[in-house]
Amino acid sequence: MTRVLGASLLLLILVACVPEPPQSVLPTLPAVLDITPAPTLDIDATATAFALIALPSPTPAALYTIQPGDTLSDLALRFNTTIDELSVANGITDPNALQPGQTLIIPSLLRTPVTEGAVPLLTPTPTLSTP
Repeated sequence: MTRVLGASLLLLILVACVPEPPQSVLPTLPAVLDITPAPTLDIDATATAFALIALPSPTPAALYTIQPGDTLSDLALRFNTTIDELSVANGITDPNALQPGQTLIIPSLLRTPVTEGAVPLLTPTPTLSTP
């Protein structure tokens, strides 16, 4: 009996807490998505054009794991590359912060894929003509 009385009291309290619906429906503004294309001088600068450019990806043969005592200058000499190329390829800002076990991409060991019938992307140069 007390359970029924408690449930009835709880229901009465919940019903009293429900707000009254508004007298009129207020209009809402529509969502406006305004997309402005970025200006570019290069007519071929599209995602499709850049996707057609074949970029070499690191293979296990082009990766090197840093050993204790390795330096970028030693690695550059060993792999016939430069410290700058190693730094850029691996996002290294401090050449003295190499950690044993760190994996580096060796740019001189990357194979550049050869694509058959590949046509280099050329940017058209506007010319002025006079009649």
